This record gives sequence, structure tokens and C-alpha cells, in this order.
Amino acid sequence: MKSAIVLTQEIDDLNVAVDELTSGIREKIAFGRSSVGIVYCDADVDVAELGRLLHENLGFDIVGLTTTALIERHHGYCDMGIVLAVITGDDVDISVGNTGELSKDNFAEPIRSAYTRARGALPEDPKLILLCAPYIADLTSENYVEVLDEISGHAPVFGGVATDHYDLQHQKTFYNGEMYRGGLQFVLITGNVRPVFAMEHRFGGGVERKGIITKSSGNMVERVGDKTFKEFVSEMTPVPNDEMVIFYFQSTPFIMELPDYEESEQPVVRALCTIDHATGAGGFLSKMPEGSRLSINVLQRENLAESCNGTLDRLIEGMKQSAASTGYEYSLILISTCNARHLLMGDEKKLEANIVTDKLSVLGPEVGAMGLYAFGEVCPTISSGEGKAKNRFHNVSFAVCAF
Repeated sequence: MKSAIVLTQEIDDLNVAVDELTSGIREKIAFGRSSVGIVYCDADVDVAELGRLLHENLGFDIVGLTTTALIERHHGYCDMGIVLAVITGDDVDISVGNTGELSKDNFAEPIRSAYTRARGALPEDPKLILLCAPYIADLTSENYVEVLDEISGHAPVFGGVATDHYDLQHQKTFYNGEMYRGGLQFVLITGNVRPVFAMEHRFGGGVERKGIITKSSGNMVERVGDKTFKEFVSEMTPVPNDEMVIFYFQSTPFIMELPDYEESEQPVVRALCTIDHATGAGGFLSKMPEGSRLSINVLQRENLAESCNGTLDRLIEGMKQSAASTGYEYSLILISTCNARHLLMGDEKKLEANIVTDKLSVLGPEVGAMGLYAFGEVCPTISSGEGKAKNRFHNVSFAVCAF
């Protein structure tokens, strides 16, 4: 399997953009028997037209999603642009799934049906699933991960949730010439592919006291121990009077050990979105199952650099070990980092991109890397005792996948 990446900062004239992208790809790589294109782009791009033009020009499926900003290994940080990765080879089989529009009341069956159709085009179960996920306000995104994890037999899932420029009105996903507000696309890859994953979130001074969620429903936490959620939080940090509190808690995220948490894995991070002051319940961007252990920590700018450096160190070491033992040649690194981290960087927006460029300098120039700022990151944390990936949905994390 081989891959190549091309970036353009042209987002208005899509004919020019597509010409730059496709000619650049063809200069870098010859297409094999099975291919797919993955696109991250600015939310102002006409993604239906972009997908249509790329699909017609390249002749294979294109999937993608919008993002606040881009990271690309050789260009660094890109505030507005389009980046295309092509994955291709004679030694892999690739198939794309597309659910169409999803909703809170209709998501599981469309995902299962799309997976079944895509799996039918492969000779064996996928070894990697790449996800382009939509943001749907009343449907928490780990639902997509849970369904794909179950139906695929726990194949590792990696990806991110579409974003825009912070107003949560213009984020989109797309498949060829079709744009979706709530559509999920995924790429199944099998054959000669050996994915390596790494993910970290590091924090500064923490609040030591933890509480166990004793009553919750979906993404709503009603009680922690014998207190309401609001009472639990108020004992550690001030709670604003507003209902929408997501921006107040960007630097004090919630750390959660899920009921099946193992000491060898990192806990997940969850973003608080709303507080119902009448009932004391807290609304999160993710499911908050009863029995989970919850605490608050402090996230500072230096912690962003620490987690970015640590994640890339672990990834590079994993790539080296895999290459040494198998002879596999890695050619692509995908990055899914949190939109909240982008906010916390303030006037140092190039922080993570600069670290990516610096850290990956130990790899050959043929290894491409591209990333997006997501409204939720999807990455396996560890492998369970049965050797299966433990797929997780994250917030405020820096996650990477090399293959």
C-alpha cells in the first residue's frame, strides 16, 4: 500500500483547486488496483462540487469532512485550505460506506446496512476503519463508534467529527458529489495494512476528588454520588449561571474512567456543554454511563505541547518496531486533534503543527501526514486481552494513526 498527500489553499475556484490537487497527486504516486481519496477542508468550501470534481477526475471514491483548520507535515498550519490524501495499492482492498442522513431516531440500522454493503466488496474483514463523522446536536458521536465496533468484530476505528468555525452551523461530510449535514462515511481497508495508533491528553494541576456517576441518561449526568451534578462541580470550581457552559469549561475538562476501564489505558476526556440549573443535571457531548468515575482537571497551553510530543513519540516508536519486525513501509499518518485545543492555543495556533513538522523530521519525506481539528476524536486506546482494539470516542485529545 502507498499513499500521497497534496494541499491547496485555493478554496473559491474549485476547478483550480482540483487541478492542483489531482496533478500533484499524479506526480507523486501511481494508482494501484484499489484506491480511495480522503479530504479535509475548510467549512466554506462547496464540498459537493469538490467531491464531484475529484471523483470525476481521479475515478475512485472520495470521502471527506470540514474542519476549522488543517495540519500538513510539510506545510505546517493552514487556516483555510483543502488537503487530499490518496490511499492506493495492489496489495490492499478498499471499500467505502455511506449511511446517508442520520438522526437520533434512525442511526444504528443505516450504519449497519452501509457497513454490510461495504464489507461485501472485500475478501475479508477490515483491518482498519477510517471515519468521517457528522456532528448531530442530539446524537452523541460515540454511537457511530459503538455500532461499527460491534458489527465489524472490533476492527480498529480512527477518525474525527466534522467542525466549522465554531458556530456549529456549517460543518459537513461528503461522499463524491453528495454533501451531508448528518451523514457518516467510512473507509474499510484490508490486506497489507498494519495500523499503529497513539493518543494522549495531558493536564496540569488536577482536582484529586473523584465521584461515581450514580444516575445518568444518555449524555445527561443527573447525580454524582449522593449529589446533583451541579453540586458536585460547584464544590470544586465555580459554575456560571448560563445554561450553555461549554466555553467556560474548555480549560477544565472532565476526566472519566468508563465502567470497563483498565489500568493500562488512558481515561477518556469529556466536554461539558450545558447545565440545567433547575435540576442540577449536566449535559455532555458524549454518553456518560452510570458507574463511570468522574473528575475535573486543568488544561493549559503547555499541556497541549506535552501531549502532542508524547503522542508522536509513541507513534514513531510503534512504527519503527512494526517496520523492523515485519518490513512494512509506512506512508501515511492521519491526525485527529480537538477543536477545543485549537481554541486554547489562542495566538499560538501553529503550536501543534510545528511540533508535527519537527517530530516527523526523523521519518523519510515520503511519509505524509495530515490532520484536522475535530469536534471529537475517534481512536483505539489499547488492545484488550483478546487482542482486539478498544475503540473509544474522545474529547480534548491529540490522536494519530499511521499505516
